[in-house]
Amino acid sequence: MKNLLKALQGFHKECPPITKDADNPFFKSKYATLDSIQEHIRPYLQKQGLVITQANSVVEGTAIVTTSVWHAESGEFLESEFPVVVTKQTAQDYGSAVSYAKRYSLTGLLNITVQDEDDDGAKASGTVAKPSVGSPAAQEDDIKPWLNEGSQTWGKVVESLKSGYTMTDVRKKYKVSKPVEAKLLAAAGK
Repeated sequence: MKNLLKALQGFHKECPPITKDADNPFFKSKYATLDSIQEHIRPYLQKQGLVITQANSVVEGTAIVTTSVWHAESGEFLESEFPVVVTKQTAQDYGSAVSYAKRYSLTGLLNITVQDEDDDGAKASGTVAKPSVGSPAAQEDDIKPWLNEGSQTWGKVVESLKSGYTMTDVRKKYKVSKPVEAKLLAAAGK
């Protein structure tokens, strides 16, 4: 387990929080989609030599999703089982329930932070100054996506920095963590 734990430590050190990107009109809440979670964490997992598998199965009559995180080199792994709770017996309801189980199993196993515009603890402690809710600045910040290494826009941002753009320019369009900023600047030769 030593190799896996070391890789997970590196993953947690670099992976910024995931921002909720979808609306649930039924509960009037926001959530992070499975696609956005997977895209967000992929480069950080790859850098640490980690692989995720998620399998659907039935155990003693109960549908479950088993999520495993593997250290590719050593073969060490951790896994988590999450029940698939289906209220209506339709294919669409089953698909939604599996997606829900995969999201929560994945974020729980990796202990990933999924947040709105701010971490609740930082907000409560008063350590983060955010624009007031409903202000144009707050609304603009809420819709900015996180910029992640390996994402579709990564190369474009690196080229923009090479051609004279600054990190201030980048932050007008994206949320950028400190580790990602360092990697961007290094990739752009700054």
